[in-house]
Amino acid sequence: MNVEVAAISTAEEESKDTLRRILNALGNRQSFKMEAGAGAGKTHSLIDTLQHVLQNRSQFLPRDGQRVACITYTNVARQEIIRRTDGSPHILAETIHGFLWEVISPHRKAMLEAIPSIAGWAKHLEEITSLTGYSVSYDLGFRRINEKIISLHHDDVPALAIHLFANKKFRNLVCDRFPIILVDEYQDTPAGLAEALLGERTSRPAQVTYGFFGDHWQQIYDKTCGSIDDLPLEHINKRANWRSSEAVVRFLNKMRPELPQAPVSDAKTGSVTIYHTNNWSGPRGTHSKKSQIPDQAIKETLRWVTERTQTKNLDPELNQHPKTLMLTHSSIAAELGFESINRCFGRNEDFVRKNDDIVAFLLDVVEPCCDHFNDKQYGPMFDLLKRSRPRMRNRSDKMAWAELFNSVNAARATGSVGDVLDILLKQEYFSVPQAVVRRQQRWEFALREVGEGQRLTEPRRLAEFGNFRDVSYQEVVALRAYVEEKTPFSTQHGVKGAQYPDVLAVFGGGWTQYNFTEMLANFQSRHGLNERDRKRFETSRNLFYVACSRARFDLTLLFTTELPQIALETLQDWVGHSNVVAVEFSPDGTPVDT
Repeated sequence: MNVEVAAISTAEEESKDTLRRILNALGNRQSFKMEAGAGAGKTHSLIDTLQHVLQNRSQFLPRDGQRVACITYTNVARQEIIRRTDGSPHILAETIHGFLWEVISPHRKAMLEAIPSIAGWAKHLEEITSLTGYSVSYDLGFRRINEKIISLHHDDVPALAIHLFANKKFRNLVCDRFPIILVDEYQDTPAGLAEALLGERTSRPAQVTYGFFGDHWQQIYDKTCGSIDDLPLEHINKRANWRSSEAVVRFLNKMRPELPQAPVSDAKTGSVTIYHTNNWSGPRGTHSKKSQIPDQAIKETLRWVTERTQTKNLDPELNQHPKTLMLTHSSIAAELGFESINRCFGRNEDFVRKNDDIVAFLLDVVEPCCDHFNDKQYGPMFDLLKRSRPRMRNRSDKMAWAELFNSVNAARATGSVGDVLDILLKQEYFSVPQAVVRRQQRWEFALREVGEGQRLTEPRRLAEFGNFRDVSYQEVVALRAYVEEKTPFSTQHGVKGAQYPDVLAVFGGGWTQYNFTEMLANFQSRHGLNERDRKRFETSRNLFYVACSRARFDLTLLFTTELPQIALETLQDWVGHSNVVAVEFSPDGTPVDT
């Protein structure tokens, strides 16, 4: 047997052995944790487990109506599990909030008893002496009491579940319905939930068997559990890396020697190259951007590094723009040209996730409708406008629709967001969403109240709307391309679970929660850090690891803040001196080849 076949056999045997250990734990009703680094195939093992349970349902789900619960972190992951298990009725695939609401919602009385002790409810209950007769809803996602209905915030659902799971009778009721509960990306579950789910381990026959699949080095969200090594779980490790090239795997192993991985036999050689900007001689940033080179210099350096990354790859199939990962949406906004939109909104979610009604209307309705009109696809255009195809009784009817969209297109090209909205709000051919109409009306009324020539500063929504109206509409076009992933840019948070042929990860400032240079400087002495510094170290380390483990072939890192010598030595140890490159700058501040 040649070496390549042997290596493939080893990786495949490890996957089979992992599944054997998981099924043995399930058969013995022993809860377990499967820890696997990036690219190890955690989801593949999870799906294999679900399919085996379905094939042996009488053994694992002996009673009618029983199901396996599979808890995911995102709706995307939930849909993927449903797809890969053919939508089996014997599996409940849900997000963590969806599953918890499923099991706690029938217990209204217990929830009402617990709500006063949940953080954030005291001010809402100041004038209420008793919750008897109230109902509980989880439709709005924010706290509210209205007409004997208590509406829960997203954070309230796991908090209530933790409270209810402390009750043995409640855990038994859950077990009756879901004798097996598998948790994907366990490290992202709310802190304290895993302990609550497991509960007391004395009455084993009445307990659910839990399987936790994940990687505590990929914990990148606040208020989540991270490592659960202290819980009574069988530990199952998976060490093959099915995603990355040999060079990337070597780099990850240097960073994480506690869980070494092995590339599969057909992995490409790949490369890891690190660029730093220590030779920048001009002024650097302060505060959250401490020691970072200026924004314009970052743009120029990023273009220079991107060009070098592309030209070094001689394989035409791989010689594409690398996926570029940046820390903040503001960094990407500056690069892609929607920085004014970023400045308008206090919360990134409002424009990136389209939580704002105006942004959602422009990106989900106006822009696609203009595309359809320009492509003469009038049927889909009318569908998006939620209007049956209007009868074109004469030529003037067609001309009127054409004039409307021609005027919208002209405003999109050279006008502001307000110019486009004013055209749409005045036309009578289709209905604009009431949320958009009401925002405009409230803004106009509030503007009259503050007086001529004044700008609104509050309330926040109306002030943001006024600022957004003044933005060039071309920034909306740029934002749409980013939101719909038609650009090579993403945030480092936004790519967890994804993979790309080539990755260029940019590490700089802009967010006080992360300090990558400090993390690298402390890497060799990490075991001696105090509790506070250790948490800060792990926060930056985990995001760094997630960003660096997305690449299948070539990984490039660019540091835009100054690296201390000890951090440089750490990187040189990980990839070799020749792969750590100092960017040289000309007198005008642009990178130059040496």
